[in-house]
Amino acid sequence: MERKKSSGVTNLAFNQDQGCFTSCLENGLRIYNVDPLAEKSYYNIDEIGRVALCEMIYRSNWLMIVTESQPSSLHVVDDRQKKKIARVEFKSLVRGLRARVDKVAVVLCSSIQVLALPSLERITLLRIPSYTRPLCAITLNTATESPQLVAAPAHRIGSVQLMDISRAVIGGISSSPAVVNCHQSQLASISLSSDGFKLATASERGNVIRLWDTVAKVMLHELRRGSDYADVYCINFNVSGSLVCCVSDKGTLHVWHAQNTYGHVCAKAFAEASNDDARGAICGFSGNNDVVGE
Repeated sequence: MERKKSSGVTNLAFNQDQGCFTSCLENGLRIYNVDPLAEKSYYNIDEIGRVALCEMIYRSNWLMIVTESQPSSLHVVDDRQKKKIARVEFKSLVRGLRARVDKVAVVLCSSIQVLALPSLERITLLRIPSYTRPLCAITLNTATESPQLVAAPAHRIGSVQLMDISRAVIGGISSSPAVVNCHQSQLASISLSSDGFKLATASERGNVIRLWDTVAKVMLHELRRGSDYADVYCINFNVSGSLVCCVSDKGTLHVWHAQNTYGHVCAKAFAEASNDDARGAICGFSGNNDVVGE
């Protein structure tokens, strides 16, 4: 499903296991199961308003949304009761959301605030440049052996900052982020593997995807998407971190191995390229590692 202005779709997002996705609409919100493809839930504009952003928490009853009428507020919707149950106000526009089972990262104009779940109290803050895209990634695996990270653009062009949130608690002191110099031009897309050990990045040039070791802060491999420039809309790892995919404005979905040979698995054209929207599509993996593009 390509996102175009004429379709009324304002945002698409997978849940954490990529088994569901949300479609934010000018006239409400729809939630779908991926395999088999089926609508799970629907809200019309009278119930919820025009939805700009929506983040699921796996398949729980909590939905985190931002509406066009209240762009500086984060609302929590109980999908069972079909009503809003909480709200957090911010001093600037909410530009992005990334959640896991115990935390949500809220991307604002010049910072990312990490809130504890379910209390919604702020536990840490990460400063970001105001001129970049609202990029953010978070480690999904909460196991102690996994790097507990929030990744976001750093103030140096093409760089990513990695903040350790393993000790981030209400009233606690956060550690300074580590900075990885990834590209020479502005970042277009970033993604963390579920276990937090790998980071994937693309710049605005879009001809390569680079994989990074988040512990050693070194590049693992450079994956070539193509020789021409492209706007990379989305990068995603599969659950195990063994595969990575990307989709761009060229209308082609690419898949690579993210370990060992780092070989190119496949490339598939799924839609005609469109410049109608600055963020055109998302990609991910179903439970059996089939690639999904929406």
